Amino acid sequence: MLAVTSDLPWPLNSGGRIRSFHMMKALSAATAFRLVCPVPPGQSATADALRSAGIDLRPAPVPARTKWSEAKRLLGAALRGQPYVMFRRHKWREAAAVWAAELASAPPDVLYLDHLDSFLARGTAPAVPAVLDLHNVYSLLIRRTAGEQSNPLKRAFLRLEAGRLARVERRAVRECDAVFAVSDLEAEHFRALGARAVHTVPNGVDCAAFADLPVGRTGPPVVMFLGTMSWGPNAAAARFLARDVLPALRARVPGATLTIVGRDPPADLLALNGAPGIEVASNVPDVKPYLARASALAVPLDAGGGTRLKILEAFAAGLPVISTAVGAEGIDAQPGAHFVRAERPEFATATAALLADPAGSAQMADRARALAHAVYDWPRIGRAAAAVLLALAAR
Repeated sequence: MLAVTSDLPWPLNSGGRIRSFHMMKALSAATAFRLVCPVPPGQSATADALRSAGIDLRPAPVPARTKWSEAKRLLGAALRGQPYVMFRRHKWREAAAVWAAELASAPPDVLYLDHLDSFLARGTAPAVPAVLDLHNVYSLLIRRTAGEQSNPLKRAFLRLEAGRLARVERRAVRECDAVFAVSDLEAEHFRALGARAVHTVPNGVDCAAFADLPVGRTGPPVVMFLGTMSWGPNAAAARFLARDVLPALRARVPGATLTIVGRDPPADLLALNGAPGIEVASNVPDVKPYLARASALAVPLDAGGGTRLKILEAFAAGLPVISTAVGAEGIDAQPGAHFVRAERPEFATATAALLADPAGSAQMADRARALAHAVYDWPRIGRAAAAVLLALAAR
């Protein structure tokens, strides 16, 4: 198997990296697996970590991004009528050369294309069966993000990009032999676009990593938000919790606090650290200690796509979850049974009710943990994905 991805799946500090890493680890155990990936300057230690996990990385050293290089990529995408975000931005001449050399030196039985931008490599080996692993409906994600923009130029640009991504998605799912989707809902979307074969391969969680945490929480009332803060919808959700939810929550639950944990928070969120009742933990090496002392995970997202791995981590950690419908999209969990569903207007009230019922919250968290073990444990998911690829290679 020959695979390509645009971002080194390490460290495991984003949902995309977590999925890519665990999928590739499972595929490496089942096949003769090679991974081509661009490696920016200073990332050699990251490459070594992947090799230590059993992933045979064939690195493509690439230069650091600059404003000038990205301007050229943006212009090139516009001239071709292709999307820059989540697609043309990840086209590297150096990676294409390594990919071509790997195709020539040991022709693969099957290709694994991770993320939509990896479809850029499909045309180099059209006769080889290919699986496209789509972590999101990227066009929907960008369209929702566009709706959150206050800047009209950014909003217009992202809407244009969403249309371009939709055209690439339609072509990609038709030209690949199989598509992996993270939920049944997204699988139906890709079938409607004309995909030949679509398999639901959900996002997962390493249940063993959280097995020592208790079910439910009995400490001080701490609401936690977890996510990559450089992504606009996550930053917007964190601001909503700090600005709108926390004051109303503290009026109902004295002593309640908010902990925002995530990578690369913008300056305005960093500035909230130390404000009354607010902690901002940036770029932490391990989220487990924060999951251990939180009372609930809050996911008030109203934009995004795919599946929120943060919810699955909370399930496995025995932590009660409150989420909007968008936040819980793609997870086969029932509101009221596995998590509390609340939209933004009632989010503070619902969070206060959750914190006021520790026994009921613990029972809900126990059901959610059982669901994570039964459906979303990464080894189980990886074995199922490997079986699809092996069958495709054997055709």
